[in-house]
Amino acid sequence: MKLPDYQRVIYKHTPLIEVVGQLRFPTILKINNQEPFEFQERIRFDYPIYKQSQSMDIPPEIASLVPQIGSLVSQVSQYTTYNFISENSKWQLSLNRDNLTLSTVEYKRYEDFKEKFIKIINVFEEIYNPSFYVRLGLRYKDLILRSKLKMEEDKPWSALISPQIASELHSSELSGSIRTLVKNLEIELEVGKVNFNHGLVISQGPSQGNIQEPGYLFDADFFVEPKINKGEIWNVFDNFNRTGGKLFRWSITDELHVAMEPQSIE
Repeated sequence: MKLPDYQRVIYKHTPLIEVVGQLRFPTILKINNQEPFEFQERIRFDYPIYKQSQSMDIPPEIASLVPQIGSLVSQVSQYTTYNFISENSKWQLSLNRDNLTLSTVEYKRYEDFKEKFIKIINVFEEIYNPSFYVRLGLRYKDLILRSKLKMEEDKPWSALISPQIASELHSSELSGSIRTLVKNLEIELEVGKVNFNHGLVISQGPSQGNIQEPGYLFDADFFVEPKINKGEIWNVFDNFNRTGGKLFRWSITDELHVAMEPQSIE
């Protein structure tokens, strides 16, 4: 994938609604069979709220499709996910037997996210010493809502979304009639791939007074597999971050870019 170089910016009116970083590693049974006391002690001042959840090896959607499986659920192996949450509930760290995940709805810039994740990964590697990683993932979700940008509710999406990724929105024959638009792409990168899903959605949340509003969602899930050595983590994540910024900027119009009030950081 070859994208133009753009000046790196952060947006005053950021569209980011969630960022997730994840490391997957060969199963460490110790995590499943023993609560992570030492790990919690090292990170609990940043993530003081603790919760557990149970997951099954069988996908729940499959179990629900076959009634007979319901009676077998108790026989399916389960594993525990340990969740550590920040005091303001905007950051969550999750650990289970085969992955370590950091997610936030309060992302401001990559360097801040990276600093937090480095600290967590260092603690994890000191305690559990994984041999290597089998998958790295960095996921960005951006939601464009016209109301947050003080735009008219009937502002055409063609003024905001690039024709390069959604030509239908720029069609005089189609644009006024489109009610659903979903695009799913898997794109090969120099290192790894990205699952790039985008399209029209209906957003509803407390911040909007539970009022439904049409929006445009960009969901870019960058990943690399199968084997990544521990010393290669940040080369991969840094590259994902740079590519993610370029992909988002390439996907929007200059008008939307300006409306979000970009601020140079380099």
